[in-house]
Amino acid sequence: MMQELILTGHGFVYAVIVMVYVVIAKKIMDWRTKDMDDDYEIEEKSNPAVGLQRAGLYLGIALGMSGALTGGSMGFVKDVITLAWEGALIVVLLFIAREVCDRVILSGIDNDAEAANGNAAVGFAELGVYVASGLVLAGAFAGEGGGVLSALVFFALGQLVLFILYFVYEKATPFNIREEIKNGNAAAGLNAAGMMVALGVILRSSIAGPAMGWSRDLSAFGVSAGAGLVMLFIFRWVIDWLLLPNTDYETEIKRDQNMAAIALTEGVLLSVAIIIAAVL
Repeated sequence: MMQELILTGHGFVYAVIVMVYVVIAKKIMDWRTKDMDDDYEIEEKSNPAVGLQRAGLYLGIALGMSGALTGGSMGFVKDVITLAWEGALIVVLLFIAREVCDRVILSGIDNDAEAANGNAAVGFAELGVYVASGLVLAGAFAGEGGGVLSALVFFALGQLVLFILYFVYEKATPFNIREEIKNGNAAAGLNAAGMMVALGVILRSSIAGPAMGWSRDLSAFGVSAGAGLVMLFIFRWVIDWLLLPNTDYETEIKRDQNMAAIALTEGVLLSVAIIIAAVL
């Protein structure tokens, strides 16, 4: 009984540390978008884009920091210190991921301006980048023996794979996803987010675990990332064929902007990714 109470207390302290970094991230975002009153956008204008953007960032922080708590304990005090400084690094890396999103994945789109205009598609896309990056960070910081350098390397590789996924998917679809997102097609934004989060789930599993040496770890990551990409595209087609039998993907996203259909397919795709990750 006493042990359970002690562990509960530890969990409360860890949650407080995460909340501290959430507040810090909020202040940074408020400063970064100082031309827009973010609180007013959320509280008074009910702006979904800003809400989605912030929700993705905060969830990404919690996901990344959960990795720092995975593995053997070094003792409560050392665990708190480790979580605190790794949390600071995770926040920095998530803002780097945002820059990658702005400059590479959604290049040509002023994300902050679109969010201020209530473009939920951009909000969904940014949420996807934050959550996928948080999952990658959770895997990178999980386990034992890897160290900060290993975490940084796998974070960078994870960002590269996310970009490859987005680039290939954009080329494979019969319409321009980026233009649809820019034009406020929320279904396209949710679709992009679903793909990135599903890949993030797979990448987290491929990275997590004790370090086995650079050669073996990088090889395992490469195989898992490649296999994950291929399987996601295969199941993307299978899911659409089975669950949208009376229509096609282009119609539901481009013409109808059908959030219901895309929420369904992305939910199933994420379910498939969870199963794939479980066996990697």
